[in-house]
Amino acid sequence: MRDYTLRADGRYWTSTGRPTQAGLEEDAISVLEWMSKRYPDQTIDVVLYGHSLGAGVACFAAANNSNPNVKIKGIILETPFTSVSDMLRGLYPQKWLPYRYLTPFLRSSWNIKEYLSQISVNQDKPRIMIVQAENDEIVESWMAPEIQKEATRNGLLVDFFSVKDALHFECMSYSGFPGWVSTFIVNCLGKS
Repeated sequence: MRDYTLRADGRYWTSTGRPTQAGLEEDAISVLEWMSKRYPDQTIDVVLYGHSLGAGVACFAAANNSNPNVKIKGIILETPFTSVSDMLRGLYPQKWLPYRYLTPFLRSSWNIKEYLSQISVNQDKPRIMIVQAENDEIVESWMAPEIQKEATRNGLLVDFFSVKDALHFECMSYSGFPGWVSTFIVNCLGKS
């Protein structure tokens, strides 16, 4: 487990090397473990947030949370993609390019649909919020609705929003975004 001791400069740790899926997974679980150790005698209600690749990290954390006093109450997925292999096929759709055939050799998978299936077996199912950028230039338009469909199929409650004319990194700047997030968090935590 990594050390998440707050330093004098306000940072928790410094990273070296290259990011990997295994490293990000370790970080996600370490944060949940840190919360559990920081507040050992309390139940901690958590809403996870992930943008793009971070949506995969957030879903992984929820699917693999083994801390009984850390309750994942909600997951916000902003411009999520279904999986890295789907992204590869979407970015390189030409059948004559070899990229689409290289998915077995990918170092990362981040399969959000698989994580949602794992999350759905939890006794306390988190609520899911999906925010899609209508004109996303990176993630294909079918992916967020596919995640919504998969979450619903697995019995998860989903709030779905689409930001008109937004590109991949523009959803947060939409004037309605803070209200959506605030309402979602209130609904997840059951407080007014």
